[in-house]
Amino acid sequence: MEKKTVYTVVAVIVAAILLVVGFVLLKHHKDRVAPTPPPVVETPVVEEPPPEEPQPRARRRRDVSSSISRVVPVQNNQVQGMPTREEAVDAARDILYSYREATPQEKQQMAMAMNMASYMIAGIAQSAGQFVQRMTPEQRDQLLKSSQASQELLNAIQEEMAFEVTPEETQVFGGVFQSLQYMNQTLLNSSQF
Repeated sequence: MEKKTVYTVVAVIVAAILLVVGFVLLKHHKDRVAPTPPPVVETPVVEEPPPEEPQPRARRRRDVSSSISRVVPVQNNQVQGMPTREEAVDAARDILYSYREATPQEKQQMAMAMNMASYMIAGIAQSAGQFVQRMTPEQRDQLLKSSQASQELLNAIQEEMAFEVTPEETQVFGGVFQSLQYMNQTLLNSSQF
């Protein structure tokens, strides 16, 4: 082999050794200046579910006008049966909660609807005498019973919910409530003759 080839092979081997030694020294120097942090072992984070809070009884939104009409003793010139006390109070609460959960626009619409319903019920009450005169004695008895039952339901609603209602809610629903009471009283007075 020629000398030149041997020198080239030796030079490449020496260069490779120097390169490896240089990398080792550089690594060693870096570890002294800024030691390599130990490897981070990730432990899985176990999230505990939050404690379950008791869910409030799901209330379904009620159609306010149909709920109110259930405590009206007369509809479409016919005497109607009344709901139970519990049904009437639950319906009133559902209406109240529906109002509380409503958007400001929905609240305004409900207030307008209650105002109109109040005027309509007052109109029915004013014509109660004429309505009752066209009834048979049996129908008058039924009307008397329905009006008394309606009045009792309104009293039960007032008794159960007196402390739950805010002044704003009283203003929205109070007119209808008073109109229903007035109508019942007018029907009771008219049906006794």
